[in-house]
Amino acid sequence: MQWNDYKLTWDPEKWNNIRKLHVPSDQIWIPDILLYNNADGEPHITIMSDVLVYYTGAVVWKPPSIYKSFCPIDIEYFPYDKQSCFMKFGGWSYNGFQIDVRQLPTNPTDNIETQYDASGEEYQFLEQGMDLSSYYPSREWDLISLTSHRHERLYPGCCGQEFYIDVTFNLSIRRKTLFYTVNLVIPCMLIAILTTFVFYIPGIEHKISFSIAVLVTLTVFYLVLIDLIPPTSMVIPLIGKYLLFTMFLVSASIFLSVLTVSYYRRAGTTHPMPKWMRHVFLKTLPKYLFIKPPEDDTSEESSNRSSDLLSSATSRRASPYFLSISNLIDGQMRLSQLAQLRGMHPDLIRRMIDNVSFIADHFRAMKKDDQ
Repeated sequence: MQWNDYKLTWDPEKWNNIRKLHVPSDQIWIPDILLYNNADGEPHITIMSDVLVYYTGAVVWKPPSIYKSFCPIDIEYFPYDKQSCFMKFGGWSYNGFQIDVRQLPTNPTDNIETQYDASGEEYQFLEQGMDLSSYYPSREWDLISLTSHRHERLYPGCCGQEFYIDVTFNLSIRRKTLFYTVNLVIPCMLIAILTTFVFYIPGIEHKISFSIAVLVTLTVFYLVLIDLIPPTSMVIPLIGKYLLFTMFLVSASIFLSVLTVSYYRRAGTTHPMPKWMRHVFLKTLPKYLFIKPPEDDTSEESSNRSSDLLSSATSRRASPYFLSISNLIDGQMRLSQLAQLRGMHPDLIRRMIDNVSFIADHFRAMKKDDQ
């Protein structure tokens, strides 16, 4: 910060050729330049360093200070977002007639341009608004641009027709995305891809356990995302919407898996098929799927099962396990159909027939040896 004070001028020839002095900052007048959009109640200047005073009346003061300002944050495209912040400096108790605040060009070739905003207000624009020779690059943000604007504004509500001058520094920064891409975006995409494999798992019970594991993982990632982004209710980031949509799909897959298990475990004796379901799946859908609908049988449910077993027995290819049961039906029946009618497992009947055949062959061989 630099200004001129006519009371601090002297002739170097009269004072042993002294051209500048180091004066404590609390011993001379200092303009009350403040940060208007201050986000911290503490003083801005951490150390009241000395002021450098020249014989011409020029005063240069460079105190170390830390400023915290508030600015609107748009996290819609997090972590691939850009933010625009501003820092507005100006005199608090001195109007524009008493203090004229201006930008200080960092290079002699920099020109201050006069421009007009959308409302027609005049301002002075400087493209290189601040000296960045001592700027240390951030690990999280990239500085895209830093410009300054000088405004002369009226505040009729408190100050009447006295205008006040402020210099606003506009910062455009962009977030570095490598950390978030590797540790957040890519794992979320891989988990979303794993969600599609739920429908390819053969075991019904494994579908549910796998879906619940994916849902818990997505919930953990969503909690991590909440800790990374600033809390705001203005907008939800796209990656948050993506995680919520993926969690919805996983929840839907869990619901469908549970429903599938419920229908898969049902038997015809305990849960008969409703009429509307029979009409939809056996009469309506085959027409649109270009498949032959099953034959309509209006007999009772028990006779339907017997006729289905008999029709399936005659339609399949020949099997070595056939029995002739004249008391029940005419013709031959498969062992699986017989097991269903007798309440036995078809594998059990096969093993019984194999054992009987083995014993019969054994006795036949013994009889042949005796002869």
